[in-house]
Amino acid sequence: MEGWDCYSKHRMVKNCVIAWAKAGNVDLSLARRRSSAGQAGDGDKPPTEGGVKANWDDFKASSAMDICCKYIVAADKVYAEPVSPKQFEEMRALGKGAFGAVFLTFKKDTGAPFAVKKCVKTIAKENKMIKDVLIEREVLSKMRSPFCVCLNYAFQDKDVIYLVLTLCPGGDLGFLLQKQWSDAKKKEDRVFKPFPDGAVKFYAASMALGLQAIHDAGYVYRDLKPQNVLLDSDGLVRISDMGLTADVSGGPIKQCSGTRGYWSPETINKEKYTFEPDWWSLGVTMYVLFSDKLPFKGKSDEEKDASTVAGEIEYSHGEPDDLQKVISALCNKDMKARLGCSDGKGLVGVADLKAHDYFKGFDWGRLELGTLPAPVEVNANDINAPGKNEIAKFVPPKGVSWTDEDQAAFASWDYMDKELWYDEAMFRIRKYNEIGGGGGGGGCCTIA
Repeated sequence: MEGWDCYSKHRMVKNCVIAWAKAGNVDLSLARRRSSAGQAGDGDKPPTEGGVKANWDDFKASSAMDICCKYIVAADKVYAEPVSPKQFEEMRALGKGAFGAVFLTFKKDTGAPFAVKKCVKTIAKENKMIKDVLIEREVLSKMRSPFCVCLNYAFQDKDVIYLVLTLCPGGDLGFLLQKQWSDAKKKEDRVFKPFPDGAVKFYAASMALGLQAIHDAGYVYRDLKPQNVLLDSDGLVRISDMGLTADVSGGPIKQCSGTRGYWSPETINKEKYTFEPDWWSLGVTMYVLFSDKLPFKGKSDEEKDASTVAGEIEYSHGEPDDLQKVISALCNKDMKARLGCSDGKGLVGVADLKAHDYFKGFDWGRLELGTLPAPVEVNANDINAPGKNEIAKFVPPKGVSWTDEDQAAFASWDYMDKELWYDEAMFRIRKYNEIGGGGGGGGCCTIA
């Protein structure tokens, strides 16, 4: 393969070409060589076929090409070896769940940081959550999106199963919402400050792209809410926690699953659905992001469900008209007419959202490229981590045995995403500045 074919079909080549172009101010969006045109690079413009082809010979003559080839060979070697805890350095706890905890961990060979979810097998069995764990592993292995938490590795030992995931040190949107409340001794005196203009739109568009990736893999997510939407170190969105997803590739299902208040009418009524509940939940989440209040209220669970089924939203927090319209379109109790589900215009899913007036002028291209700045700066170190004593509680419970039959369900658990390892390699390349210049023959070729 040459030029554009090689660039577009191989993740490591793409990574290195972009890094080489950035280092040498090569604009890959232009169908001409930088050396002859003297054009500085523009990181906001996506590379084009003409731009890559025009600069391909210069890239091949550079040391960046040598580095690229060496890491491709290294990936084959890493992929051939079984993954084990010895390859990682565990640093500190980041959070805890029902049957395990998440730790900040570094991969020893590349130095790349990860969030490693450790689940005690017998605790998962005791809590009847083995199916949830297996579903999360299955879904994560079938999709790869910059708007969802990605699975780099999975492995296990006698007592624990491990998921090595994208590190999102910015916390979740629920945590970010709490920071929007003013300080006051009395709860009733606290005042909520809405996000800056455009923030809800940015987060909604990002979540929509994440949901679309899940749908494209054949699953309905079913649990979209601020607490399940994480922020990476750049403040960009990653949907997490895939344990409640369901496979709808074979056709509609009917089951009420997720979090009350975010349920759609069809899930409450146990009607058949595929992807429709996720677009409803996006509308609810957008409402919550603007006000930190749920749109469907009631004193009891029954009243909340009745309010949801009625689908009548009261806008009482100063929501702009365009925001009201898009939320109402997403929270349309008629599934066929719901935004993201309607096909009258030939648009379904995120394409339907892109055509809505609310997103008029929004730069979806830069968002998907990862160059659209996050509207809210997050403190990557501002994490509510559990104490050591809390983590110590996660020990195998007495009286619960792990049988050969239980273990058989995890026979295919171990996993490595070779494509994502190329991103890990780029972390190392950037860390050691291995690609230091663009143009023929430039740069550094040292692999420590």
